[in-house]
Amino acid sequence: MRTESKWQVGLVCVVLMALLTPTARALEVCNQPFLFIAGEPDPVDIDCATGTTFVSNSTVNLLPGAHISDAIGGGLGTGYLSVDYGSTNTINIWGGQIDTMLNTASTDTVTIYGSDFAVDGVLLDPSQDQIVNTGGGTLIFDLTGVYEDGSLIDLPCYLEADGVINLGLSQTAPEIEVLPALLEWDFGNVEVGQSAIVLVQIFNYGTADLNVSSVTIAGDADFAITDGPAMPLVIAPNTSIGVDFEVTYAPATEVPASAVVTIVSDDEDESIVDVALSGVGIVIVIPPSQQIQDILDYFDASVADGTLVGYGPGNSASKRLNALQNMIESASNLINAGDDAQAIDQLGSIAKKTDGISKPQDFVAGDAAAVLNTMINDLIADLAS
Repeated sequence: MRTESKWQVGLVCVVLMALLTPTARALEVCNQPFLFIAGEPDPVDIDCATGTTFVSNSTVNLLPGAHISDAIGGGLGTGYLSVDYGSTNTINIWGGQIDTMLNTASTDTVTIYGSDFAVDGVLLDPSQDQIVNTGGGTLIFDLTGVYEDGSLIDLPCYLEADGVINLGLSQTAPEIEVLPALLEWDFGNVEVGQSAIVLVQIFNYGTADLNVSSVTIAGDADFAITDGPAMPLVIAPNTSIGVDFEVTYAPATEVPASAVVTIVSDDEDESIVDVALSGVGIVIVIPPSQQIQDILDYFDASVADGTLVGYGPGNSASKRLNALQNMIESASNLINAGDDAQAIDQLGSIAKKTDGISKPQDFVAGDAAAVLNTMINDLIADLAS
């Protein structure tokens, strides 16, 4: 093994960052001269040839067929799989090759799956499951071995001080991974009567089927699992396709709320995984001046699309439609002048002419009439409160 000072590793990363440009959100991984994977919400699989790959706050899986190629990047030592120092990444290597260097930091979780591992040609003890850099500088070494599919491992490695490379020794075991990554989700402020959704996703990065026996939720009734597969559930190994459970937050009151989604599986070291949820119900108060403007806008739009028409024989239909519009505009003037009492009286007259009751006779008809009547009565209630 060789060591390099930390500033040299940083120099490599700075050069790579200068060369890399962000890819489009629909990530194309194959044959990219420089592949930039940053803040991806889902794991990114690489099973093809591509150029230098830079990873920031993401999960990347190198699968059989992956090749971080110096040639695609234009040569001159561009075949790096490198991380953004200071970010948090998960790198899982089940296959493939890296031409120039696997460059990782102490904040990363790096696992290489295989057996018969050797460092710089020296075989490791078969029970050793980690390579740890306990020195002050960066550790440079060649890691060889055999992938689980029988192909050869030959990875040049750059390992930051205090960094760890996990050796996923060939064995049969499931390994659960759950998103959101921090195992918590804050819905923030959600309007009472509305709802917001988050997906709780379960992955299996192990080498055997993951058996999920239950996914349940406990806590405030505002939270519920609203969609997901039936239990029990089996997730195949080594797959980046997550199983989704839709969790909905629909606050009924203006108070903070919380709940916990609990996932029970046969993962030996994480048989129970909890995802903490939180949110706050709020009521958005719309001032009367905006409400009456919304009513006028709805009136105009409904007349334009034909869902609100004047009611009555002959020319009286259009006259009544115009009269109702004038009454709404009059109520708007009263509200803007601060005369709430007269505005309530005017709005009460409008409500009687849009309520679908024959006496007194309505001025309008159509599908929009009932909605208009509800908006008017809501405004009356707000002005009277």
